[in-house]
Amino acid sequence: MATNGQLRAVLAILHADTDAVEEQVWQRAMAGADSTGVEHAMLAGLLYRVIGADLRDSLATAPDVDSLEDRARAAGPSAVTVRGEDLYGQAHFEAYWLTDRIAELYGDLDSVPPPLAAAAYTAEVTRTLLRIHRDLLENPGTRGTHPAWEGIIDQLDRARALAQAATQTIPQRTVGRPPTRQEFPATR
Repeated sequence: MATNGQLRAVLAILHADTDAVEEQVWQRAMAGADSTGVEHAMLAGLLYRVIGADLRDSLATAPDVDSLEDRARAAGPSAVTVRGEDLYGQAHFEAYWLTDRIAELYGDLDSVPPPLAAAAYTAEVTRTLLRIHRDLLENPGTRGTHPAWEGIIDQLDRARALAQAATQTIPQRTVGRPPTRQEFPATR
């Protein structure tokens, strides 16, 4: 694991604004006293976002579809093996990161648009299914008895209901343009 100093050095080379991020993080109330661990997570999280944005830009600026496919294959996690990587742990983390990113998208909205709410449910389902898979690898005898199955089914039902409601309540005139916030029904 990289040290906080190493993370700061890499972020400085990339001209990342650590001061702005630190100000936001340290303004929040902390439940524990692990300031060094929080600092490490903050710096690693910022680096993850900076590098992720760089990867996204690299893919988005591909000159043609063939180049995009080549770049995507080279960057994808299945492209190369990284010694010591915890594949399940990383997939679970990235699913958690996705749920948090989706929550950020609707954080300031008065009501959550059904597509975003459905995306949040399905991302959470993905995260939970990854956890169940890992648990089953460790304890194969608990296949149908895992306590999270009921929650997954409930979340999938909610996502499906939101998707159905969105297709039934958004007027057809919105085809071809994104609907406005006022056209979305309030979600429950």
